[in-house]
Amino acid sequence: MKSLRNKLIYTLLIIFLSLNCAYADNFSQAEKLLRKAQTTSNQEEGYEYIHKARILYEEEYEKNPVNTKALLGLSKVNQLLQDRAEAKLYVLKAYNMNPADPKLQRAMGDFFYSFQEYSTAIEYYKLALASGLLRDFDTNLQSAKCYEKLGDLKNAELYYQICFHLNAKSKEVMNKLNEYTSAKHPDHSQELEEAKYKYLFKDKKIPQEQQIEEEASDIIENINSFY
Repeated sequence: MKSLRNKLIYTLLIIFLSLNCAYADNFSQAEKLLRKAQTTSNQEEGYEYIHKARILYEEEYEKNPVNTKALLGLSKVNQLLQDRAEAKLYVLKAYNMNPADPKLQRAMGDFFYSFQEYSTAIEYYKLALASGLLRDFDTNLQSAKCYEKLGDLKNAELYYQICFHLNAKSKEVMNKLNEYTSAKHPDHSQELEEAKYKYLFKDKKIPQEQQIEEEASDIIENINSFY
């Protein structure tokens, strides 16, 4: 009897692990497909990758309509297809489940950024930074890009400096900082500039930390709604 019970438990465990592997595999495959879609130079191939990713996300969405990963995946698919209405539908459904989640705040920022609504995007990125992603490289990088798009080069440079502090190996960030420095000081040395940033951030303190925390409550009150 004990042996039969153990076999049953073992069988159930195998089924559970198999389901979890399939769940994880769908999302990892879909994410890879979207990355390929964004890097390929062949437009037709890109659409094919997006379509395959959509099918995988829809499978997970049908299993669980409140799965945030599936919702955000479907929103991303529609962002790449520039279908604002559909992208909004999915990202808003995920966000409304937990508006205090910094990852969902970040997703809202990504939604607005993808449709060139940079002023609203930066508000959500700031909210995400204040809510727990202060040291997240990608959120700070998106903030820098938003400010750059808005023509606020002072804040753009500040956020690129923060990104350098978080990941000094990023060529994209170092190139941007060199662009800004070259504009102000044409004869600057890249090596000296890198040394300067390392010195500035040697205490591991992010320059905008206090400012972000102070602005958080105002952002929450004044954030643009699109319900």
